[in-house]
Amino acid sequence: MSDIFQEVEEDVRRERYEQLWKKYGNYVIAAAAVLVLVVAGYQAWAAYDTNQRQQVSDKYEGAQKIAGTGKAADAEPQFAELSQSGYSGYATLSKFNLVGAYLAQNKRDQAVALLRELTEYSDDEVSSIARLRLAWLEADARPRGELLPIVEPLTAADNPWRFAAAEVLAYAELRGGSRVQAEADYLKLSQEAEASPGLRDRAAAILQYLRANPAAGAPAPAPAAVPAPSAAPAPAAVPSKGTTK
Repeated sequence: MSDIFQEVEEDVRRERYEQLWKKYGNYVIAAAAVLVLVVAGYQAWAAYDTNQRQQVSDKYEGAQKIAGTGKAADAEPQFAELSQSGYSGYATLSKFNLVGAYLAQNKRDQAVALLRELTEYSDDEVSSIARLRLAWLEADARPRGELLPIVEPLTAADNPWRFAAAEVLAYAELRGGSRVQAEADYLKLSQEAEASPGLRDRAAAILQYLRANPAAGAPAPAPAAVPAPSAAPAPAAVPSKGTTK
């Protein structure tokens, strides 16, 4: 008797599955097809994106090589094109390189304008580096009062760029005729344990020069590399006049 009930139960279950399949089978097939298309579409997009990134990377490397040979005029349009790419890391790095290309061709106004644009970036690293490069670019043309607003956001006690900002302001003090204050600033910087060794050494060297040459004017600031933002794979440091972290 139990076998009969079991057979009836299996028949009922099979009939129910058949009814469900007739009712919803097309939807299941459609859903499976959509899933396959989505996966295939994503894989195709990922392959395309990887290819595009590689092309941008190759173009960036090529532009850097051209700039490295001193052909700033040839590198400029390439960096300009890359700066408009959809990959923010390479776009940002290209803008910093474009600043260098402008300066190599004495296009100071374009360089200043682009650095001011970069100071408005929400990325703190990018905006901080742009501020320092802009401040050093303007250091020989503007008084301390006009340089201060550029670097003031970096002067907070917990800001990692505070010593680099202080170096710019010390040079501005010296160039503006406040020699005593400048010497005090350089002395303080040379003794800052948390400042980079390179920055301390520069400050000490300038202080030594000033003390040994009381009548001398402001020496040209020693160039130091401002690191490029780490926004793209294996970026090369963008050299600039000014300071290090």
